[in-house]
Amino acid sequence: MKSHHIGILVLTLVFLVGGLLSYTFVQNGYFPVVSVNGNVISQRTVKENADVSRRLYNQGLVGSSKELDDLFKRGSEKELLKNSLEGLIINQIIKSSATSDQVKKAQTEIANTFDSKTEANLSGVLKNIYQWDAGKFKERILEPQALLQVITQEKDKDFNDWLKSSKLKANVKVWFAPYKWENGELK
Repeated sequence: MKSHHIGILVLTLVFLVGGLLSYTFVQNGYFPVVSVNGNVISQRTVKENADVSRRLYNQGLVGSSKELDDLFKRGSEKELLKNSLEGLIINQIIKSSATSDQVKKAQTEIANTFDSKTEANLSGVLKNIYQWDAGKFKERILEPQALLQVITQEKDKDFNDWLKSSKLKANVKVWFAPYKWENGELK
């Protein structure tokens, strides 16, 4: 009888701890919203990128174009999150579709232009505008841009066809209602 009570107590504690951990992860955005070719993108990542876009817009892009003004006006949070999510999906598709040689070229380009001295000089700006450290800035901004540049140069006129094909072939699973990945597009 005593071991039965201990078993129930242990089971209750396991459920309690599991529930608290789950709640903490959900509250902080550490839950997956998309899987792209086996790589997971979290809600937190999507929100952080949307927040960075909003900060960049507010720090100098206000009034620069009707499309941007419409995207960042009050009440368009859903569209901003969708654009952020779609950008992250496409970056992940490009990264997972790139050859190892293309990835090496992109990494070399980053190393040549973003060395430790540049990183130190920009650390305040990165914290201020992006609220990221240099590692996160490299991962979310520099690496996708460098890889896109390398592939665009190599593919030249065939780049758009390559990207379209890569988007269609990608294994994208969206767990973020109300969106779905269909025919290489986020809908």
